[in-house]
Amino acid sequence: MEKTVGQQLIESRRTIRMFVEEPLDTALLYQLLTSAHQAPFHNKVEPWNLYLFNGDGKGVLLDALEPAFQDGPEAKREKITGRIRNAAACVYVTTKPFETEKGQKDALLATATFIQNFHLLCAEQNIGLVWRTGGIFEDARLQEMIGADGETFVGLLQLGRFEDVPSTKARQSLDACLTIFE
Repeated sequence: MEKTVGQQLIESRRTIRMFVEEPLDTALLYQLLTSAHQAPFHNKVEPWNLYLFNGDGKGVLLDALEPAFQDGPEAKREKITGRIRNAAACVYVTTKPFETEKGQKDALLATATFIQNFHLLCAEQNIGLVWRTGGIFEDARLQEMIGADGETFVGLLQLGRFEDVPSTKARQSLDACLTIFE
């Protein structure tokens, strides 16, 4: 059976970590974010908030990270700063606060679906993406400086055009994690 366009896109998608120096148009990113915004959710409210840092706007993100950098080694600052500068744009993704554990879990899962939608749309446009989680990006001072205080950090998406596509990594057979009841 021939694979559909969707199957081909999913299977060819790669995490891209190194970008070429080429700007990304904010209007294009807005269009892709708008389409990704169609991700399913359970709470009758889109649970995600997005903070787009494009071009020189990445300086705002770097400034907001400055207090968190003061707590760690210089090598970490250089590594993270280099990664942000290497990307054409960054999207800081959070979930809105929910009162119940179920609400928080639903928000997190829906936001992950949003990110996957966005990743696939970027891949279709030959825009590379790496999804970074945890660590310094969860710093409360950073969140306060960009207006995300009280929200749950889900990921920093670094975006850019690229030349080299990583090779496909071997995956275990689906049979290793699938149980069928018929």
